[in-house]
Amino acid sequence: MQNTISQRGQRYQFDALVIGSGIAGLSYILELVRLHPHIQVALLAKSALNQSNSYYAQGGIAAAMPADIQQHIADTLTAGDGLCNQQAVQAILEEGPSSIDYLNEQGVFFDCDTENNLLRGIEAGHAVRRIYRVGDHTGAAIIDALLKQVKQLPQVTLFEHHAAINLITQVEPHRPSHFPEVIGAYVLAEPLGLIHTFLAKVIVLATGGAGKVYRYTSNPHVATGDGIAMAYRAGARVGGLEFYQFHPTLFYHPKINNFLISEALRGEGAYLRLPETGERFMQRYAPKAMELATRDVVARAVFSEIEQSNYAYVHLDIRHLDKRFLEHRFPMIYRTLLEVGLDLSRDMIPVVPAAHYMGGGVLTNVVGKTDLKRLFAIGETAFSGLHGANRLASNSLLEGIVMGRYAARSSAEALANPLQLQRSIGDWDSASVVDLRRASQINVHWRGLRGEMSSYAGIIRTEAGLRDQLKLVLARRDMIEEYYWKYAITRDLIELRNIILIAELIVRSALNRRESRGGHYREDFKNRFSIAQESIVRANDFSRIETV
Repeated sequence: MQNTISQRGQRYQFDALVIGSGIAGLSYILELVRLHPHIQVALLAKSALNQSNSYYAQGGIAAAMPADIQQHIADTLTAGDGLCNQQAVQAILEEGPSSIDYLNEQGVFFDCDTENNLLRGIEAGHAVRRIYRVGDHTGAAIIDALLKQVKQLPQVTLFEHHAAINLITQVEPHRPSHFPEVIGAYVLAEPLGLIHTFLAKVIVLATGGAGKVYRYTSNPHVATGDGIAMAYRAGARVGGLEFYQFHPTLFYHPKINNFLISEALRGEGAYLRLPETGERFMQRYAPKAMELATRDVVARAVFSEIEQSNYAYVHLDIRHLDKRFLEHRFPMIYRTLLEVGLDLSRDMIPVVPAAHYMGGGVLTNVVGKTDLKRLFAIGETAFSGLHGANRLASNSLLEGIVMGRYAARSSAEALANPLQLQRSIGDWDSASVVDLRRASQINVHWRGLRGEMSSYAGIIRTEAGLRDQLKLVLARRDMIEEYYWKYAITRDLIELRNIILIAELIVRSALNRRESRGGHYREDFKNRFSIAQESIVRANDFSRIETV
């Protein structure tokens, strides 16, 4: 069945356009409106407003006490394996204490003891307890509180179920053509199927990561790398995309997808065991740190043990702790597992490694500025230099809130400059063919890509596997681009087009890095470069790895 439709929608103009409703985007808006009370802001959410990686962050937010900040910096640099930007690390981590105070002011109430002292947990890679939490649903508590504040702001217009397609750019006189000015975005409004034109003085990408590029992921369905893909197509540089962090313990269950078993369980003493023998195998991979080794080490260990066994998972065991403690410390995890017949205090939990956090992204400074005028990227979408080759657990929520507030303060210059159009910006104008069979074929591409990426470009990589995967990705990319130009634009098509590009960038970056470092492990190049090198690429340029 085919019929011709037009998807042209309306035109909107705002002072600021924020794409993404996680902790970074919401922090940006709250700070921006505080500084500029008379501006008008549009917030785009591809799904419901609370659907973001931030919302599903269980463990907590890392924030050192003043006397501990230098140790927090040292732990972050160690985890980053030589590729952190020390200035970015310091600028973000020093805001830890004030960020906890700020969140408390916004209505986030962290766990306290009986004397009302804030409780702090520990996770892999941290020398001391510095993780603030709200039970095992810290991200949800933060997002709920920040959304409540944003919804009260008359300056902010909320657009739920609006998926950005592409950035709108223009080339200014006397400015290099490969560094255009970003002035807006074309946006699909579901379920009407109309494509609106949004123009703004400031465009902020806060779209999170791209876990859906892999078969197993802790990320929600919205995590398809949209901001990174759009920025790259517009001409912004990206970097560090080979460093995808895999969480070692996603719940393995046929009916429950994307449910993370927080690292905080291992912080409280949970063991990893083999299903066949019950052996605690981490002693063979990290004899000193054991289950509290950094995530890349633990994830590779779990992956290797699964690969060598007859089981599709390993077990996480916390049965040795008191039931009342487990119910109180991990209420959401306890209830969720109980719903499928597992009691945390009596049963071991089947777990697998899963794509969790994108270490790379759009190249920015610590305040979120990109190569492109008027374009900011913050949070997981940005490659700020905080995480380097491997993210230290629970640093991400802190990065989101700090970068969001920094970026808001740095937006003043763009907000003060009127938007001057160098050419007429047309609204979306296409007569598209709707082909219902194409929808099912898009889903086949999606499933195939995720399986291939997990096998060839996942936790353990080789030259031969990566080259095979690049061929597969490029073949799919050509077909998807044909769909994009010939058929009606749907959210599935937008996401698949973006995830195909992200997959290509990951594979090309992984091929370029012929060493093992942080979250990137090459079985054929197990050693590290003697000098740490950064992989930063411009659109269609994979000719070199630039030295920091």
